[in-house]
Amino acid sequence: MSLRNVLINIFGISEVDKRTNGGCKNIVSYLVCSAVRSFLRLLANHCIIPSLRVYLFRLSGIKIGRKASVNMSVAFLDGFCPGRICLEEEVAVAPFVSLVADSHPNNSILYRKYAIHQYGKILVQQGAWLGAGCVILPGVTIGKASIIGANAVVTSDVDDYAIMAGVPARKIGDVREKKVDA
Repeated sequence: MSLRNVLINIFGISEVDKRTNGGCKNIVSYLVCSAVRSFLRLLANHCIIPSLRVYLFRLSGIKIGRKASVNMSVAFLDGFCPGRICLEEEVAVAPFVSLVADSHPNNSILYRKYAIHQYGKILVQQGAWLGAGCVILPGVTIGKASIIGANAVVTSDVDDYAIMAGVPARKIGDVREKKVDA
């Protein structure tokens, strides 16, 4: 029996019904699941063994394809709902990247008055590279073999083979061309 199956059996993570409470059967198991996922991500972010780091992130509910590389100190903010963030095969994620699939202003006046809450799936397609410190916002798809520059903030979908940089991120080139407009 795998560690994943043990966690499913002990903490009540429902593989069938992922639409409610982050994939858990009730609020108590949701809180326990959230704590376990949070602990797994904490371990992963401080793990010096790359393959173990990826395995721990997978256990915490992040979909990560084969040959993907995730560096230390990466923030996966998905509200602990499995499946909101998906990294396909051969994706490279540099340190200090933030993938924000669930965002709201917590208990501020904005939240109480306007109930602002943004959420959406994040898909990073095959061969994409996320540079150090970049931020990917809710509902964004990063195209195949594209490059996101360091500290860029991606607010909308990125085309395949695009090179993006800046705040907000804009296209500065194409991977298939030698020239880059900086």
